[in-house]
Amino acid sequence: MLINKTYFIDSCDDIELNIKRESKLEYKITYDDSKQMKAVVCIIPGFGEDTNSDYKRHLAEIICSSFDVLVLNVEYHCIGARLNNGAKITFDNIDKFILEHSCKAFGINWKDFSYDDLKYIDQQMVELKSINKNIYSQSKIRLSGSFEPTKNEYQNFGIMQATDISNAILHVEKNMGGGIPVILVGSSHGGYLANLCAKICPWIIDGIIDNSSYALTPLAYLGFAKEIDYTRYYEFYIKYSENIDLFLFTKSFWTSNQYSPYYFSNARKSIRDILNYDHLKLQSSYGKIPYISYHSVYDTIAPYKDKEKLYEILNKLGFDVFLYEINCEKQIDGRLIKNLDHGLGMSIKTLIKKHLPQILQKPLKDKTCKKEISYKCDDLVYTFKEKNNQIILNIIKLN
Repeated sequence: MLINKTYFIDSCDDIELNIKRESKLEYKITYDDSKQMKAVVCIIPGFGEDTNSDYKRHLAEIICSSFDVLVLNVEYHCIGARLNNGAKITFDNIDKFILEHSCKAFGINWKDFSYDDLKYIDQQMVELKSINKNIYSQSKIRLSGSFEPTKNEYQNFGIMQATDISNAILHVEKNMGGGIPVILVGSSHGGYLANLCAKICPWIIDGIIDNSSYALTPLAYLGFAKEIDYTRYYEFYIKYSENIDLFLFTKSFWTSNQYSPYYFSNARKSIRDILNYDHLKLQSSYGKIPYISYHSVYDTIAPYKDKEKLYEILNKLGFDVFLYEINCEKQIDGRLIKNLDHGLGMSIKTLIKKHLPQILQKPLKDKTCKKEISYKCDDLVYTFKEKNNQIILNIIKLN
């Protein structure tokens, strides 16, 4: 009989920024209690429509029934950062500054606007264009805005999210029993988190199936890129009207201000980058798992050249890897691959059905290694350690 269960557990605080977490970590499992499960398959959603709860449950039940595996879905930190899964559009201090000065440039009276008040600005622009010949009909107000995630969360980006996924896996193993492979599957940001989990706790993960993940930390998704150029490094774009363009960023405490305790330094970026030879070499000493990835050469969000270089390094280090380069319309089959854009319009169900069987045939790696790993990142050393069925992060600043 198929069983669906939901758990709420304690997970990590934000050790980097010394922020106490307010909410429990939620995760769901699907399994058949009449069968012996062959693996834990964690399907990691990204920022898109694959965060829909009904879709995730349906997919989990199909995969569980098809392969006799336990399927894990983790509501990792800041997963609710899009309008389709509960986020709201707000204006932070930078957004308000841009809004105020943009309104003044067109002679529009400014007040403390909310998102709903943009229709007032839109109407003012319509009226101004009709009476002021000096304002071109193509003129627009270009504004920045912020996604306010659910649960009063914010974008730490990567580290807390990968730790959440790892902690959920450990909690499943504690309650359901271990000794079976752990396979991670994800697209875009979900694929990135799969790779990051393998980096921060390589003794837990036994295989990666990845579609279109980024190999280097993308500036646009860190929340603070509006401080640099909000019309260039935006995370999400909305054409609000013919008169207003809105460039959106997820709420974050990270900043480009090097004098702030929340400065996103090179060390912060280094620990989040997957494409780091020294880190990959260290990771390889914990076992060389299989990696499978699909990636379009036309991807404008996650550059293909970075993924190609990553897989060259993984291959040299002895990992069992295969990168499917998608470079022409002939490869669009309408089932697995539907376009040449970021994400390839890919069916996760078809991806899993195609590649999970071959990973399940691989022998389970030796997991008797030390359950601790340390990465030197410029002036910081990040140490991830498994203790009491949780991943604990410790950060030391070098002199």
